[in-house]
Amino acid sequence: MDNQQVVKPEKKGRDLKDEEKVEMREGQQLYEMVQSAGWKIVRRWLDDRAYHSWVDPRTIEGAEAEKEWKWRELNAFHSADVAKQIMDDIQRMVDRADYLGKVASGETIEAQRMKI
Repeated sequence: MDNQQVVKPEKKGRDLKDEEKVEMREGQQLYEMVQSAGWKIVRRWLDDRAYHSWVDPRTIEGAEAEKEWKWRELNAFHSADVAKQIMDDIQRMVDRADYLGKVASGETIEAQRMKI
């Protein structure tokens, strides 16, 4: 038995559905994008927009300054929210592609949902 090698069973994942294949391909493409030098610049812009933008009330003058400030502040809030959402959506798609790749290769096993 000294010359025999132990053969481990090969992990077998499940076949992905067509929709999951599309999700995985898109997530992989987004992963490639976020590794690029250009993405680092765009990511910095989105971070600045999401976490470091505000309206300076000193720049607003006139009879309706408070109304104008509220309008600009509301727009800045929504702009920041959209920037955060874009970054979150990209990360979510990259994570999903990674998960689907592991499911397809058998590296991870999907949990069965409990029936109630």
